[in-house]
Amino acid sequence: MQMGYVIFNGKLIPENEAKLSITDLALVRGYGIFDFFKTVNGIPVFLEDNLDRFYQSAELVDLPVNHSRDELKAQIKSLMEANMIPDSGIKILLTGGYSNDGYSIGEPNLIISQQALKRNLVLESKGLKLLPFHYHRPFSLVKSIDYVMGIQALKAAKSQGADDVVYIQNGLISECPRANFFLISQDGKLLTAGEDVLQGITRKKIIELAKTIMMVEVRNISIEDIASASEAFISSTTKNITPVTALLGYKEFSPAAGPLTKRLQEMLQELVYGH
Repeated sequence: MQMGYVIFNGKLIPENEAKLSITDLALVRGYGIFDFFKTVNGIPVFLEDNLDRFYQSAELVDLPVNHSRDELKAQIKSLMEANMIPDSGIKILLTGGYSNDGYSIGEPNLIISQQALKRNLVLESKGLKLLPFHYHRPFSLVKSIDYVMGIQALKAAKSQGADDVVYIQNGLISECPRANFFLISQDGKLLTAGEDVLQGITRKKIIELAKTIMMVEVRNISIEDIASASEAFISSTTKNITPVTALLGYKEFSPAAGPLTKRLQEMLQELVYGH
């Protein structure tokens, strides 16, 4: 297998040469942020939106990004030219930096990496089951590298026959560890949680598309909303729109995408893949 390249603090280097000191807060405390987007046929998808969120996440956790937007875009371009992976996922990672006391923020390290990304069309068609899991992410607007609870929750989901979890707390359902969550009400309204969730880029595009064909409500989603919903799905960069067939213990939906979910899938398909 051909060795890939990464961008490490602005320099293009072979992946196996990228190294972090054990004093970096990303390793010592799990302190850092990232963003992730995909390329389709060699074209970055929604890059500007992802860069907006990357800089916002960095600001919210007090990590300086010592590279301008144009510099990041130039680095991403050089990485894509070096790796030559037309359909890929690209991660921009900003660490907490090397810390003398293991707690104070240091000079962040910036790592941009790229891996091949294959779309899971079977999952997008057949859907998945979610286990409601009592938790709410702190710093919900930050795309943090801290996935401790998400990894533990996935174990709980698998043990109960689910594919993943969706977070629920105080009677409100918010998001999945790696995806946003949507309901479609019986009267055809699209519902999704409001401000206290990660502002997913695919979520943003779905909301924009949906407003052209249906009512959209961005607000708190309650247990009562689940009970009366007719369809549900999740969204992310890798999963696009994937139907939810069941919320274990709460609701069984159809065994595949419902009619409005299918319509939104078609619209997102056209936007992202162009066919």
